[in-house]
Formats: sequence, structure tokens, C-alpha cells
Amino acid sequence: MADASVKVTTSTQITHIGSGASLAANAFSGSADVSTALAGTGNLARYPRADVVLLIAPTASIALASSALYLYRRDINTDSTNDSPIPAASNKTKFVGAFQAAAATTASTTQYLAIKDVDLGPPGDCEFYLENGLAVNVPAGWTLKVTPKTDVGSTT
Repeated sequence: MADASVKVTTSTQITHIGSGASLAANAFSGSADVSTALAGTGNLARYPRADVVLLIAPTASIALASSALYLYRRDINTDSTNDSPIPAASNKTKFVGAFQAAAATTASTTQYLAIKDVDLGPPGDCEFYLENGLAVNVPAGWTLKVTPKTDVGSTT
């Protein structure tokens, strides 16, 4: 009997932000932080969603009441070369998830945080931006990695 279950397959992990600039409390990352735009051309077009992993090491302890970082998607190259505005305090559209950091009593506690199954949007060309809701500074050097994924049909 053939396997009728749906399988998940992933593509190669992409370092979307390789060394983000210092991110003050309540501030947004900028376009200069983006190392590699996520383009839906070629192989990536087959992957409608992704797992996103963030590496941070805040400069002060993280309070339980303010322990989230927020992820926003910016669609690019929509209808040819049109781009959505860059997310900012006055433009919080296309919110795609929150990273929940662990409350930490020591500074520079390295944390790996993940959001699974983030929609890459149509047509799959996008960039991600981070809003720091930790109430403490995230120093330069943080990374954001994206692993595109999709479902593969049954083998019947």
C-alpha cells in the first residue's frame, strides 16, 4: 500500500539578516539590515511558507511583561516592481507573528527564537522586519534565518 500522507519538505535555509544593526527598545529594524531578499523566482516559488529563526543577545535583563519581538512582512516586486511600505511605528500592517523571548535576569543571554509556518505572501518576494518589544536594547549582530517549506502530496 502506498503512503497517502502529506509530507513537509524544506529548502535550504537563507540568512535573511546576517548581522542586524543595534535595535533600541520599541524600534524597528531597517532595510539596511536585510542581507538577502527572499525572491519567489526559481526554486523558492514552490515554497509558500517558512520557519523563521531569530538569534538575539539583549544587553540587559528581559522583564516578563515585555518579552516579545514582533515580525512583519514587506511584500516586494508585487505587480512588477511595486513594493509595500517598510514597516514602522506608523505602518504595522502585515504582522506575521511574535517571538516570545524568555525572561532573563542576566544581560547578554543568547536566545534562539522561532516562528513556524510564516506565510511568504504573494508572489513570495518579501522581506522581514523586526519590532523590538523587549523594552531593552538588542545589540548589533542579531540574525534572522528563514527556512522555506511546503507540503508534498501523497505517493499513491
